[in-house]
Amino acid sequence: MLARAAFPAFFFTFAGFLLFLLVTLSVPIIKTIYLLQVKGEAGGRAAKIGMAANAGVFGLCYKGGQASILGFDYSSNAACTDASVGYEFDDTFLGLSDNSGSRALIKGLTGSLILNVITCGLAGISLVLSFFAWCCSSRAMEILTFISLIFAAFASWLSFALDLALALVTRNRIEDYTNDLFTGEIGNAVWIALGGAVALTLAICLAGCGMFGRYSDRGNRAVVHEKTGYRRRYFWQRRGSSAARGTH
Repeated sequence: MLARAAFPAFFFTFAGFLLFLLVTLSVPIIKTIYLLQVKGEAGGRAAKIGMAANAGVFGLCYKGGQASILGFDYSSNAACTDASVGYEFDDTFLGLSDNSGSRALIKGLTGSLILNVITCGLAGISLVLSFFAWCCSSRAMEILTFISLIFAAFASWLSFALDLALALVTRNRIEDYTNDLFTGEIGNAVWIALGGAVALTLAICLAGCGMFGRYSDRGNRAVVHEKTGYRRRYFWQRRGSSAARGTH
Protein backbone atom coordinates (compact mmCIF):
# COMPACT_ATOMS: atom_id res chain seq x y z
CA MET A 1 0.00 0.00 0.00
CA LEU A 2 1.41 3.39 -1.04
CA ALA A 3 1.71 6.07 1.62
CA ARG A 4 0.27 9.37 0.43
CA ALA A 5 1.99 11.24 3.25
CA ALA A 6 5.43 10.24 1.91
CA PHE A 7 4.89 11.13 -1.76
CA PRO A 8 5.45 14.95 -1.59
CA ALA A 9 8.87 14.49 0.02
CA PHE A 10 9.74 11.84 -2.58
CA PHE A 11 8.72 14.15 -5.45
CA PHE A 12 10.80 17.14 -4.31
CA THR A 13 13.75 14.92 -3.40
CA PHE A 14 13.67 13.51 -6.91
CA ALA A 15 13.56 17.04 -8.34
CA GLY A 16 16.55 18.16 -6.25
CA PHE A 17 18.54 15.06 -7.17
CA LEU A 18 17.84 15.52 -10.88
CA LEU A 19 18.82 19.20 -10.84
CA PHE A 20 22.14 18.57 -9.08
CA LEU A 21 22.81 15.67 -11.42
CA LEU A 22 22.52 18.12 -14.33
CA VAL A 23 24.93 20.52 -12.59
CA THR A 24 27.39 17.69 -12.01
CA LEU A 25 27.23 16.69 -15.68
CA SER A 26 27.80 20.24 -16.90
CA VAL A 27 30.68 21.29 -19.18
CA PRO A 28 32.67 19.45 -20.46
CA ILE A 29 30.12 16.58 -20.41
CA ILE A 30 26.89 18.45 -21.25
CA LYS A 31 28.11 21.44 -23.20
CA THR A 32 24.87 23.44 -22.93
CA ILE A 33 25.02 23.61 -19.11
CA TYR A 34 27.79 25.77 -17.63
CA LEU A 35 28.60 27.85 -14.55
CA LEU A 36 30.37 30.71 -16.32
CA GLN A 37 30.72 31.95 -19.86
CA VAL A 38 33.70 34.10 -20.88
CA LYS A 39 33.72 35.83 -24.23
CA GLY A 40 35.42 38.72 -25.97
CA GLU A 41 37.07 40.06 -29.10
CA ALA A 42 40.68 40.79 -29.91
CA GLY A 43 42.30 42.61 -32.81
CA GLY A 44 41.85 45.84 -34.74
CA ARG A 45 39.87 47.08 -37.69
CA ALA A 46 41.59 44.87 -40.25
CA ALA A 47 41.38 41.66 -38.22
CA LYS A 48 39.08 40.70 -35.36
CA ILE A 49 38.98 37.42 -33.47
CA GLY A 50 36.03 36.42 -31.30
CA MET A 51 36.74 33.90 -28.52
CA ALA A 52 34.58 32.33 -25.82
CA ALA A 53 34.82 29.66 -23.14
CA ASN A 54 32.29 27.92 -20.90
CA ALA A 55 33.28 26.63 -17.46
CA GLY A 56 31.60 23.71 -15.72
CA VAL A 57 32.19 21.51 -12.69
CA PHE A 58 34.93 19.36 -14.24
CA GLY A 59 36.45 21.50 -16.97
CA LEU A 60 36.23 24.05 -19.77
CA CYS A 61 34.97 24.12 -23.32
CA TYR A 62 36.44 26.68 -25.70
CA LYS A 63 34.01 27.64 -28.40
CA GLY A 64 35.17 27.73 -31.99
CA GLY A 65 36.92 30.98 -32.78
CA GLN A 66 35.20 33.44 -35.08
CA ALA A 67 37.76 35.47 -37.09
CA SER A 68 37.16 38.33 -39.50
CA ILE A 69 40.17 39.33 -41.66
CA LEU A 70 39.72 42.05 -44.28
CA GLY A 71 36.05 41.28 -44.50
CA PHE A 72 36.46 37.48 -44.83
CA ASP A 73 35.05 35.29 -42.00
CA TYR A 74 36.82 32.20 -40.71
CA SER A 75 35.90 29.77 -37.91
CA SER A 76 37.56 26.95 -35.97
CA ASN A 77 36.19 23.92 -34.17
CA ALA A 78 35.42 23.94 -30.44
CA ALA A 79 37.64 22.05 -27.99
CA CYS A 80 37.09 20.88 -24.41
CA THR A 81 39.53 20.02 -21.65
CA ASP A 82 39.64 16.60 -20.06
CA ALA A 83 37.30 16.18 -17.08
CA SER A 84 39.23 16.76 -13.85
CA VAL A 85 38.83 18.19 -10.36
CA GLY A 86 40.45 21.59 -9.79
CA TYR A 87 41.10 22.57 -13.41
CA GLU A 88 42.81 25.79 -14.50
CA PHE A 89 41.78 28.49 -16.93
CA ASP A 90 43.99 29.16 -19.92
CA ASP A 91 46.27 32.00 -18.74
CA THR A 92 46.92 33.41 -22.19
CA PHE A 93 43.27 33.18 -23.19
CA LEU A 94 42.07 34.93 -20.05
CA GLY A 95 44.98 37.27 -19.47
CA LEU A 96 45.97 35.94 -16.04
CA SER A 97 49.57 35.07 -16.82
CA ASP A 98 50.95 37.83 -14.61
CA ASN A 99 48.86 37.15 -11.53
CA SER A 100 49.57 33.89 -9.74
CA GLY A 101 47.32 34.84 -6.81
CA SER A 102 44.27 35.04 -9.01
CA ARG A 103 45.20 31.75 -10.65
CA ALA A 104 45.50 30.01 -7.27
CA LEU A 105 42.21 31.46 -6.07
CA ILE A 106 40.31 30.31 -9.13
CA LYS A 107 41.94 26.87 -9.03
CA GLY A 108 40.84 26.50 -5.40
CA LEU A 109 37.29 27.44 -6.31
CA THR A 110 37.17 24.97 -9.19
CA GLY A 111 38.44 22.25 -6.86
CA SER A 112 35.66 22.97 -4.38
CA LEU A 113 33.07 22.33 -7.09
CA ILE A 114 33.37 18.63 -6.23
CA LEU A 115 30.82 19.45 -3.53
CA ASN A 116 28.18 19.37 -6.28
CA VAL A 117 28.94 15.67 -6.75
CA ILE A 118 28.70 15.06 -2.99
CA THR A 119 25.37 16.87 -2.88
CA CYS A 120 24.09 14.77 -5.75
CA GLY A 121 25.12 11.61 -3.90
CA LEU A 122 23.43 12.69 -0.65
CA ALA A 123 20.28 13.59 -2.55
CA GLY A 124 20.40 10.16 -4.22
CA ILE A 125 20.51 8.44 -0.82
CA SER A 126 17.56 10.52 0.35
CA LEU A 127 15.72 9.64 -2.85
CA VAL A 128 16.12 5.90 -2.25
CA LEU A 129 14.92 6.22 1.36
CA SER A 130 11.94 8.36 0.38
CA PHE A 131 11.03 5.88 -2.37
CA PHE A 132 10.84 2.99 0.11
CA ALA A 133 8.94 5.19 2.58
CA TRP A 134 6.36 5.85 -0.12
CA CYS A 135 6.16 2.34 -1.64
CA CYS A 136 6.41 0.35 1.59
CA SER A 137 4.34 2.80 3.65
CA SER A 138 7.07 2.92 6.27
CA ARG A 139 7.18 5.64 8.89
CA ALA A 140 10.70 4.58 9.90
CA MET A 141 11.93 5.14 6.33
CA GLU A 142 10.32 8.58 6.30
CA ILE A 143 12.19 9.46 9.49
CA LEU A 144 15.46 8.32 7.89
CA THR A 145 14.57 10.38 4.81
CA PHE A 146 14.10 13.46 6.98
CA ILE A 147 17.51 12.97 8.63
CA SER A 148 19.35 12.39 5.35
CA LEU A 149 17.66 15.39 3.73
CA ILE A 150 19.08 17.67 6.41
CA PHE A 151 22.62 16.84 5.25
CA ALA A 152 21.65 16.96 1.57
CA ALA A 153 19.99 20.38 1.87
CA PHE A 154 22.92 21.83 3.82
CA ALA A 155 25.35 20.58 1.17
CA SER A 156 23.12 21.92 -1.61
CA TRP A 157 23.16 25.49 -0.29
CA LEU A 158 26.91 25.30 0.21
CA SER A 159 27.30 24.02 -3.36
CA PHE A 160 25.18 26.85 -4.72
CA ALA A 161 27.28 29.39 -2.79
CA LEU A 162 30.52 27.96 -4.21
CA ASP A 163 29.12 27.85 -7.75
CA LEU A 164 28.06 31.48 -7.49
CA ALA A 165 31.39 32.46 -5.93
CA LEU A 166 33.32 30.84 -8.80
CA ALA A 167 31.22 32.67 -11.38
CA LEU A 168 31.45 36.07 -9.68
CA VAL A 169 35.10 35.95 -8.64
CA THR A 170 36.31 34.62 -11.98
CA ARG A 171 34.21 37.12 -13.91
CA ASN A 172 35.56 40.06 -11.92
CA ARG A 173 39.17 38.88 -12.17
CA ILE A 174 38.92 38.37 -15.90
CA GLU A 175 37.33 41.75 -16.55
CA ASP A 176 39.87 43.54 -14.34
CA TYR A 177 43.02 41.93 -15.74
CA THR A 178 41.93 42.12 -19.40
CA ASN A 179 40.67 45.70 -19.13
CA ASP A 180 37.19 44.50 -20.13
CA LEU A 181 38.58 42.87 -23.26
CA PHE A 182 36.86 39.72 -22.03
CA THR A 183 33.55 39.70 -20.15
CA GLY A 184 31.97 37.01 -18.03
CA GLU A 185 28.34 35.94 -17.63
CA ILE A 186 26.85 33.73 -14.93
CA GLY A 187 25.78 30.42 -16.48
CA ASN A 188 22.54 28.50 -16.24
CA ALA A 189 24.07 25.83 -13.98
CA VAL A 190 24.20 28.32 -11.09
CA TRP A 191 20.44 28.81 -11.24
CA ILE A 192 19.87 25.08 -11.68
CA ALA A 193 21.81 24.55 -8.44
CA LEU A 194 19.64 27.18 -6.75
CA GLY A 195 16.52 25.31 -7.87
CA GLY A 196 17.94 22.06 -6.53
CA ALA A 197 18.71 23.64 -3.15
CA VAL A 198 15.17 25.03 -2.90
CA ALA A 199 13.68 21.64 -3.86
CA LEU A 200 15.68 19.78 -1.21
CA THR A 201 14.74 22.38 1.42
CA LEU A 202 11.06 21.92 0.60
CA ALA A 203 11.58 18.16 0.78
CA ILE A 204 12.82 18.53 4.38
CA CYS A 205 9.66 20.36 5.39
CA LEU A 206 7.43 17.83 3.63
CA ALA A 207 9.30 14.86 5.11
CA GLY A 208 8.95 16.40 8.58
CA CYS A 209 5.19 16.71 8.09
CA GLY A 210 5.03 13.30 6.46
CA MET A 211 6.43 11.58 9.54
CA PHE A 212 3.15 12.34 11.30
CA GLY A 213 1.01 11.23 8.37
CA ARG A 214 -1.04 8.10 7.96
CA TYR A 215 0.80 4.85 7.26
CA SER A 216 -0.11 1.17 7.06
CA ASP A 217 -1.25 -0.12 10.48
CA ARG A 218 -1.26 -3.85 9.77
CA GLY A 219 1.41 -4.41 12.36
CA ASN A 220 -0.52 -2.35 14.92
CA ARG A 221 -3.68 -4.41 14.36
CA ALA A 222 -1.73 -7.63 14.98
CA VAL A 223 -0.45 -6.26 18.29
CA VAL A 224 -3.94 -5.24 19.40
CA HIS A 225 -5.36 -8.68 18.56
CA GLU A 226 -2.61 -10.37 20.54
CA LYS A 227 -3.20 -8.18 23.60
CA THR A 228 -6.96 -8.66 23.63
CA GLY A 229 -6.62 -12.42 23.33
CA TYR A 230 -8.35 -12.59 20.00
CA ARG A 231 -7.91 -15.88 18.19
CA ARG A 232 -9.31 -16.74 14.81
CA ARG A 233 -11.91 -19.51 14.79
CA TYR A 234 -12.88 -21.66 11.87
CA PHE A 235 -16.49 -22.30 10.93
CA TRP A 236 -16.63 -25.79 12.53
CA GLN A 237 -15.32 -24.41 15.80
CA ARG A 238 -17.98 -21.73 15.84
CA ARG A 239 -20.75 -24.30 15.17
CA GLY A 240 -19.56 -26.55 17.94
CA SER A 241 -19.41 -23.73 20.47
CA SER A 242 -22.97 -22.58 19.64
CA ALA A 243 -24.31 -26.16 20.00
CA ALA A 244 -22.60 -26.47 23.36
CA ARG A 245 -24.21 -23.27 24.58
CA GLY A 246 -27.65 -24.60 23.57
CA THR A 247 -27.43 -27.76 25.74
CA HIS A 248 -27.10 -25.85 28.99
